Amino acid sequence: MASSPSVSAARSASVGYRRHHAFRLIVLVILLAVLALLIVQPLGWIVFNSFHDDDTGQWTLRNYVQIFASTSRWVPLFNSLLLATAVAVISTLLGVPLAWLVARTDMPMRGFIHLLTMAAFVTPSFIGALGWILLAAPNSGWLNVGWRALSGADWPLLNIYSMIGTIFVCSIFTVPYTFTLVSSALEEMPVELEDAATTLGSGVVKTMFSVTIPLVMPAVLVGFILSFIQGMTLFGVPAFLLTPSGTLVVTTKLAEFYQLFPPALYMSAAYCMPLIAITGMLFYARRRILGRRQFTTVGGKGRAGRKIRLKGWRLPALAFALIVPITAVVLPYIAIVLVSLSRAWGLGPIPSNLTLHWYRWAIFENAETQRAIVNSLLYAGIAASFCMIIGILVAYIVERKLLRGAGLIAALVTIPIIIPGIVLSVGFFSAYTRQPLNLYGTATIIIAAFVATFLPIAYSQAGSILKGISPDLERAARSVGATEARTFASITAPLMRGGLVAGWLLVFIPIMRELSVAIFLVSPRTNVMTTLIYNYKDGGNYEAVCAASALLLFATLIVVLLARFVTEGAAYRRRNAASLGAAP
Repeated sequence: MASSPSVSAARSASVGYRRHHAFRLIVLVILLAVLALLIVQPLGWIVFNSFHDDDTGQWTLRNYVQIFASTSRWVPLFNSLLLATAVAVISTLLGVPLAWLVARTDMPMRGFIHLLTMAAFVTPSFIGALGWILLAAPNSGWLNVGWRALSGADWPLLNIYSMIGTIFVCSIFTVPYTFTLVSSALEEMPVELEDAATTLGSGVVKTMFSVTIPLVMPAVLVGFILSFIQGMTLFGVPAFLLTPSGTLVVTTKLAEFYQLFPPALYMSAAYCMPLIAITGMLFYARRRILGRRQFTTVGGKGRAGRKIRLKGWRLPALAFALIVPITAVVLPYIAIVLVSLSRAWGLGPIPSNLTLHWYRWAIFENAETQRAIVNSLLYAGIAASFCMIIGILVAYIVERKLLRGAGLIAALVTIPIIIPGIVLSVGFFSAYTRQPLNLYGTATIIIAAFVATFLPIAYSQAGSILKGISPDLERAARSVGATEARTFASITAPLMRGGLVAGWLLVFIPIMRELSVAIFLVSPRTNVMTTLIYNYKDGGNYEAVCAASALLLFATLIVVLLARFVTEGAAYRRRNAASLGAAP
């Protein structure tokens, strides 16, 4: 007897459901396997090694005992805490007023200051440290040379090779974190409460302290925490500025462990644990702050804030607002460009000393630099693309609640946000420089480390985009028989396109300027520009270092401009199509 149409339809639906469920299960297994290789295995090796002895390989707590029993090991921890605290305080004191001046006042040059402050974010902090070595090295720095010539003094005005100099450089390159968070909070915050306070006779200063600052305090506190974490985990700036004086912090002490032969893998793993604990607690505090200190405006989004008139304070405010742009961008960039154009930088920026030799040498004559330029662009491009692919898949599964294991995947993806880059570098070295996956000296290990480090950024960006896309169109497509993959490719992905370019950039830029993740993983053939600059600096050839630094900044800028051109072109085409569609 033939099957009825209803029975056939039921069987087809059952087969389709099983295939659909099997496809989701396969995707889940693949994602978990990838995340296990990228995150679980490196972190697992750090924990495992930290409880083993470098000499005997036996289980032990001796590594932890030695950290706090030896002055040479706990002093760097103390120095890191001192550096991080000072950086967080100074960055907050500079970033919060700067954000208020740019977002809420009639101070002149606000757009220019905003642009240069963001340029400080794009600039690798260790390149900024290089610029300040050229300016404020005790003997040869141009500012000190000028000071001696003008004053006749035999002592330097500035000494960048000190804890104060390191705090200064770290702070000015950390200000953009606080500035971005607070300025965004100020721009999104409605001004009805401020207007009410002003109407009741409150002055500008009183209104700011009684209304504005409490409303943006969550952003201020999060900026403080992020600045503290930056101060704890930076490697390049302390390596450039503190190593000459013999002062160590946690990150440079880790590098010292790897300079031993053989490397002290187990002690370095134990030394990573305090960093993980501190950053983990701070990110937990950040989450609690954002969870509890939420402010809601009843009645929808308020109108844009009016600009506060500074009157006679406009020029003093401008002078304050120019501190970060001048010290983080203008002066270091000028110094780096002039030295890169000099035959010998000690002679100063005089016409007879100018040359393009070092650029010609770096681009056309030096195979090492050529290879590093290609490697940087290639590794950053591949890593950013993989980050976005994994981030999109995980965000889609989590936001659309497609699988029961979605929470586990989301947790794995976000773990690296509390792991300093240099710690992940230690983990990848421990996990993948041994059999059966001995990847040392290959591009694979560096790209994988970059993907693991910056995956949380991609996931966060993709999740934010998906939150703004209604799932109704996806449901409609699936109701007429479209598969999950076809629905995503034909509907969801095109709607995400513009935001994905921005997300790719958010990952690409920090990879291009990342030093600590790659420092233990590169070989002469896999050097990237950041590690090459670090190695060149140790050789003392500042002209070559500055040429390589300028090329790194230029390459990053070109990619950013190209991506912006593509994004704006796509937005223009969408607006044009919409206007044509709306025309009668």
